[in-house]
Amino acid sequence: MTAAETTTAPVRKRDSERTRAAILKAATREFSANGFSGARTERISALAKCNIRLLYHHFGNKKALYVAAIEAAYEDLRTKEAALVFDYDDPTGCVEQLFRFTFAYFQNNPYFEGLLRTENMMQGKFVRQSKSVPEAAANLKQVLKRIIAAGEAKGEFRPGVDADHLYVTITALSRFHISSSYSLSALLQTDMRSAEWREGWLAHGINLIRAYVRADAGRPGNGSGPAAPVPRSAMAD
Repeated sequence: MTAAETTTAPVRKRDSERTRAAILKAATREFSANGFSGARTERISALAKCNIRLLYHHFGNKKALYVAAIEAAYEDLRTKEAALVFDYDDPTGCVEQLFRFTFAYFQNNPYFEGLLRTENMMQGKFVRQSKSVPEAAANLKQVLKRIIAAGEAKGEFRPGVDADHLYVTITALSRFHISSSYSLSALLQTDMRSAEWREGWLAHGINLIRAYVRADAGRPGNGSGPAAPVPRSAMAD
């Protein structure tokens, strides 16, 4: 290899990585907005500002690109989740911290919600074939089990809190109001997309989660009453 080739090889690699990342970002938007069937690779390459041949060079076909977009979206969530630092001496605080993070993540990543909606409409056809999605969730499961064990050991949590039920509750409270905001806003004659409404929903969710896990839920003076008002800084990354 010549000196020139040695110099240009890392540059080509960086360019290739940037192109791949741009394609994935564009694909996430396209699949989120139009679903798997409605998405078009031509629009993805145009949005990524790359030649469509490069799209197929990196991903092979539309199905592989869709799976890669799903896996990258989950990896982003799990990576940021894994960066959270929990104080296991305060298990109730840990649960609230995880909920606040998840709530903010869905609010700040609407295309992820769109991908989940698309995949669920297809009954999990592609995500069930992925090895990385369940593998990436292994750390989350361990964290949940550790929080629950700490809460039970301190007598702070009731016996039998189910880790899966807890996370499904957290996820539902974090995304249902987003996925159904337009229809429910029309039905209830309110604006569920407003910051004020979502702040109230976050506080409501904290109260519900406390009531689910706490051994003393509902007793006067136990700290499981209405959550403190949520500052807007807690609603975003």
